[in-house]
Amino acid sequence: MMRVIGLISGTSMDAIDAAVVDIEHAVHEATDLQARSLNVVLRAFVTVPYPDATRAALESILRNEATDLQARSRLSALASLNVAVGEAFAQAAILARHEAGGGSDLIGSHGQTIAHQPRPDAASGLQPATLQIGEAAVIAERTGLSCVADFRPADVAAGGEGAPLVSYVDHMLLRSHDEYRVALNIGGIANVTLLPLAARPEQVLAFDTGPGNMPIDLAVRLLFPEGPDFDRNGQIAARGRVHEALLESLLADAYFLSPPPKTAGREQFGPDFVRRAWERAKSVGCTRESLVATLTELTARSVADQVPQDCRRVIVAGGGVHNKTLMNALRRRLSQRPVAPELALSDDFGFPADAKEAMAFAILAFEAVHGRTSNLPSATGAAHPVVLGKIVPGANFSELMRSIWR
Repeated sequence: MMRVIGLISGTSMDAIDAAVVDIEHAVHEATDLQARSLNVVLRAFVTVPYPDATRAALESILRNEATDLQARSRLSALASLNVAVGEAFAQAAILARHEAGGGSDLIGSHGQTIAHQPRPDAASGLQPATLQIGEAAVIAERTGLSCVADFRPADVAAGGEGAPLVSYVDHMLLRSHDEYRVALNIGGIANVTLLPLAARPEQVLAFDTGPGNMPIDLAVRLLFPEGPDFDRNGQIAARGRVHEALLESLLADAYFLSPPPKTAGREQFGPDFVRRAWERAKSVGCTRESLVATLTELTARSVADQVPQDCRRVIVAGGGVHNKTLMNALRRRLSQRPVAPELALSDDFGFPADAKEAMAFAILAFEAVHGRTSNLPSATGAAHPVVLGKIVPGANFSELMRSIWR
């Protein structure tokens, strides 16, 4: 048994989620991916807000407003921010370890995504790339624990999208021999893992459906500067009315029309998308509240449209489960089908909705140090399976490796 801390901060950049999980092999050293199985138990979960200065620096660097003359200072700022985010992640890991009573062996840190462009850009000549910051060497130094980080680049190097990576965990722990399931995560971006009946790894599809909480949060910050920073329980959306014409124009975005594998982020549904949506909303007489309502419906609609008709259960995780208006909209969309799938929380399957992604990166770290591949090429588009993550030794590295290879 190994105790692993999983760390992640999503596209909303509001806080760091840290989960402490105990992991052991249910089927030891299985070579067939279909036969792999783990016993996973959550021991502690904490959410730690970024320090104000670190969050402000993240938002500043992502605005990308620098001129060429400012490029050098921006590179220095990025290097410094990489360390600051690493310090914040380390403190989240230390707090989570304390909540679990200590005794951790390993950390899996997703980091903070600041750029994700997994397809080449012919116009600019840019190569496929993804960048997550949060220096793993800082995490290892502060905690004394070895750290697996930078999970996405190996999949991108193999021709994949570098996401969704949690689909590996979904397949291992949520597939069913009795029903077709969809694992849905509504974070800043929403993504699904399609798990057909008794799905083999090569049958699994996973992709970002598009916007999750991020456009809603950004609209609230733009239009309601008095606060709060997000639509708590969907109360603002509940006061508005969905503007159907505006909704249809937003659904005409090229992202929704492109086939998977595909991933999305701030580049597609960030501040620029929200500002354009507000300009359109004003032109058709849409109120602030109604824009938030329309963006909420956009998330529900774009998710529901990607749930296959023969799905019988949608297992939902992520911060979006707390938005009652969003969940009601999703339930309403799905209920319009001849056979409506049941909407369930991941809590019912051993993954608390807020902790699931952090738990998943603990599992991916566990697989990495055991030398096992953990991407699903059918989901990411990679040419072949790869071992995800880069191992940064901590003070316990020799002991950790001896325990694994004994």
